[in-house]
Amino acid sequence: MPSASSPASTPPPSPATEPRPRRVLTRNRMGWVSAELGELSLAWVEDCRHSGEHPVLDIGAAFGAAALAALVSGAHVIANDLSPEHLAELARLAPARARLTLKPGHFPKQLHLEAASLHSVHISNVVHFLTGRQLDHGLRMIARWLRPGGRLFLQAVTPFQSVFAGFLPEYERRIRAHVRWPGYIAKVSEFARHRQFSQMPRSVHLLDDEILRRAALEAGLEVERCWLFRRPDQPKELLLDGRESVALIARAPQETD
Repeated sequence: MPSASSPASTPPPSPATEPRPRRVLTRNRMGWVSAELGELSLAWVEDCRHSGEHPVLDIGAAFGAAALAALVSGAHVIANDLSPEHLAELARLAPARARLTLKPGHFPKQLHLEAASLHSVHISNVVHFLTGRQLDHGLRMIARWLRPGGRLFLQAVTPFQSVFAGFLPEYERRIRAHVRWPGYIAKVSEFARHRQFSQMPRSVHLLDDEILRRAALEAGLEVERCWLFRRPDQPKELLLDGRESVALIARAPQETD
């Protein structure tokens, strides 16, 4: 989400030789990515250490902060992003002989993988660009791609950010009315204004822990943990009450005899 200062629009040449800016504006103007790995992404990287010969998938990998860490852990990483330029930069920064497969395209429309082929899936700050129908479809596809016991690590944006304070009364009204996707805003400018919203898509889908948990369960996943939290790198102008982000760890069911 937006920050007070304008972040760099291109990543530095090498993570090993130059410090990265905390937040990097994506080249396709789909928001910003963080160069710092948070709790959810670190948990995914740790899980990747146990992936063996089974690949892991990073959806919306951008310039590859999480994917690069997973590659260093020894995992075979399938990196997906809407922008081929982002993936090209990730490939350039990847360690020598890294097991990296690039799959550009829109998730979930253009991403196709074999059933029960993945050890884990990581998707951070991507699903707020999806409609409810797309999110439902995407979670079902992830559940299909995961091996039995494979895990999903997902992070998303909530309505509990100061820039969306004007939307909260409407959000609460939709919750009371049992609207299926109460956090979907077709036109952000109707509820929130920020000078950098012009560098993002006009719609946004804000999620909380109850909505995300329900969606994962309906997709056939077993929820291990779903919680609201504040990211350490959260820009100060977005802070509200400590619930600015939501994370989910869910598991594909184990096979039964």
